Amino acid sequence: MVFDTDVPSSPATVRGDARRAQPLQVSPGEVLEQIRDGRAQTISELAREFGVARSTVTDRIQTLLGAALINFADDEPTAGRGRPAGRFAFNAKAGSVLAAHVGMSGTMVALTDLAGNVVWSTQVQLDLQANGLDDLEGLLRKAFADALDTTDPRQLFAIGIGLPGDLEIGHQAHAGKPGATWVEGLRTRLEAEFGCMALVDKDVNCIAVGELTTMTVNPKVLVSLKVGTVIAAGLAIDGTIVQGAAGQFGEIGHIKITGNDRLCACGSVGCLNTVASGKALAEQLTAEGIAVDTARDVAELASRGVPEASRIVRRAGLTIGKVLATAINMLNPDVIAVWGYLVEAGDSFFAGLQEGIIRDALPASAREIRLERSHLGDNAGLRGAALAAINQALAPERVDARVIA
Repeated sequence: MVFDTDVPSSPATVRGDARRAQPLQVSPGEVLEQIRDGRAQTISELAREFGVARSTVTDRIQTLLGAALINFADDEPTAGRGRPAGRFAFNAKAGSVLAAHVGMSGTMVALTDLAGNVVWSTQVQLDLQANGLDDLEGLLRKAFADALDTTDPRQLFAIGIGLPGDLEIGHQAHAGKPGATWVEGLRTRLEAEFGCMALVDKDVNCIAVGELTTMTVNPKVLVSLKVGTVIAAGLAIDGTIVQGAAGQFGEIGHIKITGNDRLCACGSVGCLNTVASGKALAEQLTAEGIAVDTARDVAELASRGVPEASRIVRRAGLTIGKVLATAINMLNPDVIAVWGYLVEAGDSFFAGLQEGIIRDALPASAREIRLERSHLGDNAGLRGAALAAINQALAPERVDARVIA
């Protein structure tokens, strides 16, 4: 569920003695990409990387300095010379990004810098199933406008939004049309209103992007597991998010559980979401005489040691772990990062999750897994949505369009 304007493929990067056919030889956007990634930070390094003259790199550096997209990493440039000297660094404060992480029961909105650091945020409780997509779009527009009141709107580079999966919002209606039609149009409507590119993706994919930024060593295979009001997963292989042929990868909440005949919101019966999601656990606990409304309520009771809550949370972890074991046997991940309300339930959930994995996953695969709580907590989806949008907004072609007169 990624909707974004097409970005032309980057021209092949020229290294060593290779030559480019294009007049610019190397563009400011390509130079920024190298500096931002930390692959080259001096004029000599950049000239060597691209196989061009130092004077060519100097010209592109001057363009990027003029646009404030880079600055001097050293205290001061070397004085008395005709070109910039020293090391250069990406200036994350040169612009801002609007980000939103939309959940089934609440939405978080933030303004970030160009490194995805949150500088302003707000949280709005909105039940997506009860209120629908019209209310959600109005909420996003208002929250984005509020965020822009805190900064210079001319410096807005992008908008990034993480949404629940198609199966969760697809049954919602917007002006009498299916929710998928609303999602397709959301990006173009926001781009027209705010004057910048927008990216809309599944929230689990955004969470995976956010998690990758916190890891000192990039995992070969990362599974980002969401255990909130609904259950879903994102997958990154060698740092690249896997979408699936129809954008439907990771819908593990709709895997069927043997012996379960409960009706799911997707229209089928027996789905994992109906027995192990936060919403399902709240219903189970209420049926046992402990009235709760949300997944967060269930997690709070479990963390306080309420026996009934701890029991159903552990059982949910066990069920999810057994389902996850199938994915482990297929994908052989080295890291599973878990995000969502049930993570806050203390040890009960993780004890069940580990038990389910150990029971059903191949021992050789299970032994290699690092099972971790999300490093970014509540901000994982927000930061990931911002970073996914930033990566596209700072693609060389878009940077060139912005800085070349």
